[in-house]
Amino acid sequence: MKAKLIRCIQIGMLVVSLAGLCWAAYSVIVYLKTAPRFDVRKLSVSGLKRVHESDVLTQAGFDAGTNVFDVKLREIRERVEELDWVRHAMVERVLPDQIIIKIVEREPIGLGRIRGEIYQFDADAKILSLDAAGGSSFPILDGLRGNDVKGNRKKVEAYRKVLDDLGQTSLSEVHINEAGEVSIVAASDPLVVDLGTTDFRSRWIKYLQLKSQIHQQYPQAARVDLRFRNQVIVRMKDDEAGGNIVWDAEKKTL
Repeated sequence: MKAKLIRCIQIGMLVVSLAGLCWAAYSVIVYLKTAPRFDVRKLSVSGLKRVHESDVLTQAGFDAGTNVFDVKLREIRERVEELDWVRHAMVERVLPDQIIIKIVEREPIGLGRIRGEIYQFDADAKILSLDAAGGSSFPILDGLRGNDVKGNRKKVEAYRKVLDDLGQTSLSEVHINEAGEVSIVAASDPLVVDLGTTDFRSRWIKYLQLKSQIHQQYPQAARVDLRFRNQVIVRMKDDEAGGNIVWDAEKKTL
């Protein structure tokens, strides 16, 4: 009987203790949710270069005076990342009364022509509105499509490979068709040079070796085709289907 009484007392004390803890936790939660010192008084944005702070704040949809613990960080981040020039956003609470939004902006790596309009794009092939701070010296990539994310990524990868192999400043335009074949126009040369899908540098060097002779002997040339192994074909204006083989590994003409 005595043991049962002691057991009941112990259970009662445990229940009282748990109730006390629950009440204390509830009191803390109520305090954190209602105390004025936890109302957000400052919302700061960092990492901005092209994106305007006002656009970030509008997109965040945040009301000053909201309790700092009621701020839905993930929702704000997702909304802010919908802005074109925002690649990543980080949203943090800083107690007692501050929310910080850190922006990582997209960096343009080239210019693209889509339906006659010029845009910028980044390494993810994200199409961006033209921005003066971006780098207008990039060669223009022709072949991007507005809604073809997968196809655009492949073309951007090829574009970057071409620039790495041939140099950015030497080129005016880079054309990439749906088969991934690359054609380029040099900054100082109006001829279109077809490079195919691989060996851009070696094919470009071959063209440079023959460039002066091609211009002298074929002043009406419109493009030079180096897509075929060990051959250089000159195509004249209004004669895209045909062409003259002006050099090959065996005959070595020109």
